[in-house]
Amino acid sequence: MQKNFELQQQMFEMIQQWQQSGLSQKAFCEQRALAPYKFYYWYKRYRRQDAAINKSSRSFIKLKIQNHSLASTAEIYFPNGVRVVFNEPVSSDYLKKIIG
Repeated sequence: MQKNFELQQQMFEMIQQWQQSGLSQKAFCEQRALAPYKFYYWYKRYRRQDAAINKSSRSFIKLKIQNHSLASTAEIYFPNGVRVVFNEPVSSDYLKKIIG
């Protein structure tokens, strides 16, 4: 049981590192030699736990864009677990407009 808790803590820490890295999930997994399906599994558990903790405090998160460039892909994660993926270049100005 202790091993499961330690693994969970380790994976949640890795997810927080990914969130701060600015990398896509795929790039982060490649950099860490981590199988993407394992990352997605733990990220789903992380979001579920985070949602349960923050259930009563829903709010918007300010979008911070460092530079105005084109990305080959873009992913947007909403607090309710919805994920929007753009598989073609998307400008940061466009993302700002659709998010709000």
